[in-house]
Amino acid sequence: MLKNSQGQILQQKLSPQAIQAQLLLAIPTMALEQEIKKQLEDNPVLEDDIDSTQQAEKDTAEYDNYDSESWGNGYNSSQYKSSSFEGSDEERTEYLINKQSRSRETPLEQVYKLGLTTQELIIAEEILGNLEDDGYLRIPLEEIAEDINEKYQFEPEPVEVENVLKIVQRLDPVGIAARNLQECLSIQLNEPGNDLNEIERTLTLKMINEYFDEFKHKHFEKLSKLLNVRMEKVKELFEIIHKLNPAPGKQDTAADYIIPDFIVKENNGVLSVELSGESNPGIRISKKYMEMLKDKKTQKDTKEFLKNKFESAKWFLNAIQSRKDTMLKVMNAIVTRQREFFMSHGENLKPMFEKDIAEDISMDISTISRVVRGKYVQTDFGIYELKYFFSTGLKTGSGEDVSNKIFMEKIRELIESEDKSKPLSDDKIAELMNNNGFNLARRTVAKYRENMKIPKATLRRQIVLN
Repeated sequence: MLKNSQGQILQQKLSPQAIQAQLLLAIPTMALEQEIKKQLEDNPVLEDDIDSTQQAEKDTAEYDNYDSESWGNGYNSSQYKSSSFEGSDEERTEYLINKQSRSRETPLEQVYKLGLTTQELIIAEEILGNLEDDGYLRIPLEEIAEDINEKYQFEPEPVEVENVLKIVQRLDPVGIAARNLQECLSIQLNEPGNDLNEIERTLTLKMINEYFDEFKHKHFEKLSKLLNVRMEKVKELFEIIHKLNPAPGKQDTAADYIIPDFIVKENNGVLSVELSGESNPGIRISKKYMEMLKDKKTQKDTKEFLKNKFESAKWFLNAIQSRKDTMLKVMNAIVTRQREFFMSHGENLKPMFEKDIAEDISMDISTISRVVRGKYVQTDFGIYELKYFFSTGLKTGSGEDVSNKIFMEKIRELIESEDKSKPLSDDKIAELMNNNGFNLARRTVAKYRENMKIPKATLRRQIVLN
């Protein structure tokens, strides 16, 4: 017998303003440019300005004064809706970033549109932040839950992390955040709209999930028997699978062009940090519309429209300024802790964690994570992703703490200089590392080699002709 029942569930959701602030902090420079373009198109009271920082602050203050004089307590700011957001605070799906000049939105931008709860949003951000360059998620979900617990003081249930992972895996590109090739291909085969009939879907999924070893080694005859189909059908199934994307995180060459967010310069032993030109956009409130708002002849409905647009513009300008201030604080803290690295042109990277920076500048570790993710710094000796500066520490033979990235680079150097006809085994690499003062066990060498996606010795062997 069916029964109706009522219950209460407490869910924490972010306001659209908070979502936009988080997104502005998390997105890289190129995406910021697109969001500013969209704001300029949507909000007539905003305009381009080459030298706008001080002017924007002045214009905002001028509007604040006018606002308090004109409306006093009669205007309830909680009723304000951003020009880029329509609907209630819970309807995030209307928050869009302009796609102009970009083929598609990033997974992070898509996540912010899904109407997730705060906890789900945090899990999704953490999953995306741990993806490798090819789009795969190769760390266990338990580690993601532990990291979330450390950063946000709550530990999600395994089923909750798994459910959010499934949501992320169906973002564009489909199959991103897969944990292995089988899962990546299976997700794409199960995606509605891939024009497969049920027989083709069933057979390809069976080939991938049950007979993957035979598929991988192209044992066509054996697959024909296992699937009980003709060789012609096996060929068709291979053609279907070969059309799928085995590395959904890989981008086009044009998209790999990096625009740095920061510039670090050294002058007579003094390090300075500044935002790149692209990270410091020029945008301000239009004086023409400010005068229209002040004009007593302006119609009431027009004034109400302009009032809302000015509130939207003021909030956006404040969010941009807050983004600049936060990013500079984080980058300056990184430079302070990694001073030797910048002074030695990349030679002395020290162990460092995101929580170290959070403590140094009294910010939440989640804020540090958003600033670091997908951002780059330009130096006189190269461009580095900010995540590069965070690593665990190991001791050298002299007792000095150094970043594990230093150990990995030494292993890479040994492998690059090895005799290709007789590659170095992990045991031999460990021996050479120890002889040079880098204390490593063989299993640690193997772990670092695998992290760098370097094959084992037998697979590195080449035929060398004299």
